[in-house]
Amino acid sequence: MTKATYQKPTIIRHQGGLSQKFGRPTRRASMERIDGVPVEELMEKYGSPLFVFSERTIRERYRQAHRAFSIRYPKVQFAWSYKTNYIDAICRIYHQEGSWAEVVSDMEYDMARRLGVPGNQILFNGPLKTEEALRRAFKEGAHVHIDHYDELYMAEQVAKEFDEPVPVAIRVNMDTGIY
Repeated sequence: MTKATYQKPTIIRHQGGLSQKFGRPTRRASMERIDGVPVEELMEKYGSPLFVFSERTIRERYRQAHRAFSIRYPKVQFAWSYKTNYIDAICRIYHQEGSWAEVVSDMEYDMARRLGVPGNQILFNGPLKTEEALRRAFKEGAHVHIDHYDELYMAEQVAKEFDEPVPVAIRVNMDTGIY
């Protein structure tokens, strides 16, 4: 068996452009109008900087995403992450479109309930749940995700107060050796 001749490695620089975890960013042209309203008019009325949300666009994008997932997963259920944006009006739009609430704190849980989201349409995540928050979530049928051992122990103690078993999901972080 003869050895292959050594070849010096070559490094070729590839220009990938700016990227982020969702892939390459889309190019956005500056807008003169948002849903037919001139941006100048909005800035004169509300000042700058200004964040403007388009209800029409939110509903449109939600429906597109839901349709896309429903093709492959007919029982798909979206849940709006309150930590992403918990402005009442934004949350209401998503709930009107059929989205559940995904919350990570007592404040967000209270907010979802205040906005009319039934307990059984709340996904309760986050590592800092209180005993009282777990009690309420179990009582109202929320989908509780257990994030760590202490919370598992606390949930077990709270669950003893109920006649029926309380279902939970358990977050598992596995050491696969890739980090």
